[in-house]
Formats: sequence, C-alpha cells, structure tokens
Amino acid sequence: MNTAQSELELNSVGQRILQLRLKQNLRVVALGDSSVYGIGDIGGKESQVGYGWTGRLAHDLQATKYLNLSKNGARAADVLIEQLPSALAVRADIAVICVGGNDALRNNFDPVKVAHSVYKVISELEANGTVVVLLGIHDPSRIAPAPKSIKCVLLDRALQVNVALKWAVSKTNAFLLETIDREEIYDRKNWHIDRMHPGPRGHQILADLVRRELSLPRRSKEKLPTESNQERKAKTMWLLTNGLKWFARRSIDLLPALIYLLVKDALRLGSISSGYAIRLKLYLEIILLNLFEDGFKALRQSTVETDDVFNISFAWRSPTKQEILT
Repeated sequence: MNTAQSELELNSVGQRILQLRLKQNLRVVALGDSSVYGIGDIGGKESQVGYGWTGRLAHDLQATKYLNLSKNGARAADVLIEQLPSALAVRADIAVICVGGNDALRNNFDPVKVAHSVYKVISELEANGTVVVLLGIHDPSRIAPAPKSIKCVLLDRALQVNVALKWAVSKTNAFLLETIDREEIYDRKNWHIDRMHPGPRGHQILADLVRRELSLPRRSKEKLPTESNQERKAKTMWLLTNGLKWFARRSIDLLPALIYLLVKDALRLGSISSGYAIRLKLYLEIILLNLFEDGFKALRQSTVETDDVFNISFAWRSPTKQEILT
C-alpha cells in the first residue's frame, strides 16, 4: 500500500468516526464469547448476568439499536461462522468484539486460525460500513488463582492470542484496545467472583475505554449502576453451580492439554517475572507476526481458498527462558 492510499484510508476512518459523533441513531452490535455476554455484571434477568461492557457502551452512547450476538464458549471460528451473518444483517455503525480466550483454553489451540478468523470477520464488517473495535486479552495469570506453573501456560497462550489479534487489526482499519498492560484492569474489585469475567465496575471500565478509544462523548445523563446488593453468599452459590458446570465441560479438553504443557514446560518457564513476560511478548510478536504475514501474502498472491492457506497444523514451541533472556 503506497503513502497516498494509506492517507486516504486514514482519512476515511477519521471521517467515519466524525460521522459517528454527529449521528443520532447509532446501531451497535456485539460479537464474541462470555466476556461479551455479560457474565459478572448486574441488570439482567439471569443471576450474575447483566448489561456487560458492550451493553453499557450502547447505553452511554444512547444507541437506538443494540444487538448482542455473543455466546458462552464461543471461539474465533464460531464468531466467523455463526455470529457474523447476523451482524452483517444489522448493518451496525459500531461492532465490538472480544474473542480468543476460549481458543487459548483448548488443546487444539492454533493462533494462525484465530488470526485468520478475526481478520475475515473484521474485513466483512468494514466492507459493510461498520467501525470495528477489538478488545485484547488480559493477562489471566494476574487474576486467576492457580499454581505458578499453570499461570505460565495461561500467560503464554494469552500473549499468542493478542499477537493474532494485533496482526488481524494491522491488515484492516479496526481499532485494537489492548488491556494486558493496563493496571486498572487488574484491581480485584473490578472482577467477578469467578476471576474469569469482569464485575460491574470492570464492565463499566471497559465500556469507558472503548468509547474513549473512538473519541466519542457520553450521551447518557448517567452511567448504569455498578453497585449490587447481591450478597456474597448468592455469588458463591452462582460459582458453585454455573462455575462448576463450566469447569466440567472444559475439563474434557483443557485439563489434558494443561497437563501436557505443564510437563513439557516445567523446566523451561519456571517463573513469570515481569522481565520474562516482556521478552516473551516480544519474541511471540516477531515469530507469529512473520508466520501470519506469510499466510497473508500467499492468500493475496494465489487463487487458493483462505481455509487452505491458514488451515495448517501449527505445532507451537514456546521459547525457553534462557533463549528469551539472552
């Protein structure tokens, strides 16, 4: 892409944002997994399920149409196949997406496929006239109560997902809101009792971050409430019922993968010091972005189907700690 084309696209995005600031009847659509569904928030008919950060965003923007297509357990391919068609039919002004967490928790995790699926979702939404905002994955090792060895695996996977998202955004005009280095995200008061989803305050923080990323003013007179009268006993009961169901479903696939990765990485990852985490992040970006780029070039220079280009068996080998630190 030459300089003139880049400037034209940047101007086009800026004009679209300006139009959003002036438009009265905004349409917002949300796609993704349980982090978008609203688990951990208040205000919904289900216990411990509420507006969610996407619903709070729609409220703050006084959107006249809001559709949440997210589904618990959804992976990147699910968003592409199951949620995208309905999102296109809405012809929304803004689409907010968060996905990749469930991909990272699976034995057959493949960051290349995640990158491809997200790229196609963004491309089709943008071709439909929609401004797309993608929410990055936080560092679960700083929130989830787990042994240090498991936290190493979770951090490794989260960084891979974020590189996949970053690559997809680099090929489009979408906005990527990275959360992994935002300290306000990790205040435990902002998290649900399950430590996997934001609490009411956390959902509102995310809604504010997305709105500010788009430079859009809040149109609502007041924000939705973030305080709940629900007793801790009720939250604990929710965790023991819904949380255990989730764990039972994931155990079939996740636990064997964790055991394998823990044995494989036990002598390599060791700890997750901040210096190691930074170097691991840079290492992943260099290796994975090059891999995604090779697939993208092959896609543009040939007539093969996208699935043929990206549907590869990606045997990821995490770098050893010594390789990163040297």
